[in-house]
Amino acid sequence: MKHAQNILFSFITLALIACSSLRAQAQTADSANPDLLSSREVSGQEEPRGQSHYYSFIAGPGDVTVKVNGATDFYSTIMRVIVRDPKSRELVNVAFSANSDDSTKSASFHLLNKESLTMQLMFAVDVGVHIKYTVNLGGAVFLKDDSMLAQRPDATSEDKPESSVKLASAAVAASNGKIQNHGDQKTVYISNDEQHPSSASAINKPIDDKWAVIIGISKFQKPEIGLKYPAKDAQDLRDFLVKEANFAPDHVRLLLDQQATKTNVLAEIGDKWLPHLVHPNDLVLIFISSHGSPSNVDQEGLNYLVMHDTDPGSLYATGLPLQDLAAAIKQRVHANRVVLIVDACHSGAANPAKGLIRIGNFDSDSLLLGTGQLVICSSEPSQVSWESKRYPNGVFTHQLIQALRANGGKVSLGEAFEQMKESVVSEVLKDRGEVQSPVLKSRWSGNDLILSAPCAHPHAVPQDMQSR
Repeated sequence: MKHAQNILFSFITLALIACSSLRAQAQTADSANPDLLSSREVSGQEEPRGQSHYYSFIAGPGDVTVKVNGATDFYSTIMRVIVRDPKSRELVNVAFSANSDDSTKSASFHLLNKESLTMQLMFAVDVGVHIKYTVNLGGAVFLKDDSMLAQRPDATSEDKPESSVKLASAAVAASNGKIQNHGDQKTVYISNDEQHPSSASAINKPIDDKWAVIIGISKFQKPEIGLKYPAKDAQDLRDFLVKEANFAPDHVRLLLDQQATKTNVLAEIGDKWLPHLVHPNDLVLIFISSHGSPSNVDQEGLNYLVMHDTDPGSLYATGLPLQDLAAAIKQRVHANRVVLIVDACHSGAANPAKGLIRIGNFDSDSLLLGTGQLVICSSEPSQVSWESKRYPNGVFTHQLIQALRANGGKVSLGEAFEQMKESVVSEVLKDRGEVQSPVLKSRWSGNDLILSAPCAHPHAVPQDMQSR
């Protein structure tokens, strides 16, 4: 057995050396500074730890194809290839399971003009497993060493990277087929061999039922990192959903303080609860209020949510990567409509003399995994999220609940967000002299969502799965 292990280790080492030249340009984990591609093929071998690599290239006008191939040395793992336009809108999003040497997935899109695009390779956490992968770009792709780019009449220094492609919504990339915009908008064609149930038609159907997992952690196993209001914020939001927003009490799972361990949170969202109860035409709301780590404290640039049992000194082993949580929601929760709200905190990141604070530090763009997923964060990544001086809550959660109450609860989530954002900015500026600006990112392709809308076809919860 030991001899076999040594042979396997030697094989993996040789493979890593052999592909080191190909991986040399695959080490950029900063989405703001992607590597400029010099080849239409990117390949390598990784130990998936939730990391991402970013590349930039020029494409269009014309069709572009993305092909993904890969295999693992133990069992299937997941990588995701995402191509975005200059406004960070997804053109393709291919989830790929590397389960055999000949497995391949592909997606294509059509550009009307020359564009500066970004490609992200995202690797799911699967420690101990190595994935060998190849990503090929075909069609109207022009790279930094491509002489064709210099020969093109439209490839001049006066070209601007601003995309002229008009998307019918913020989510056409995940729909299968052809989408046309008329009038002064141009046509964009998107096709993808990965079937997505969360298309615009599915999202526009009435909400059959509504579910929520509400998490708030004020008390931790490490008492020195305790917070003041997250648990109360979570309780207040739960009460609002049940009493005012037509969520059935047994459809809302509330995890506070010691209940909100990493194991319990993942079990409720991806294992024991939501996957067994949620139907495609349902709505799922997930709210998390706790500490969060900024990406610059992790060697792979990951953001972690701090659970009750997380050791801040060992985030990789005990923290919950936010990107993995979002991927688990997409892969394991069978709902066409998911709203993820994150009020993340990092109390050591600012001057404690200014009071108890929360810092977002999350790139919400990396969390958008489907046409029916909407993400709200309490502040911009570089800003502080504040506790209120006027009431015993965080400003973000309090103002969100107030905004959702507008017009007797008959307010769209988009309208509520704009009202909440204005209120948060105003209160924090007045009380703290600082700017806190909540963020909403979405590739939502359906009608505006009204969170308090009554359920069309509620489902009964089995007795053994009733809320504790």
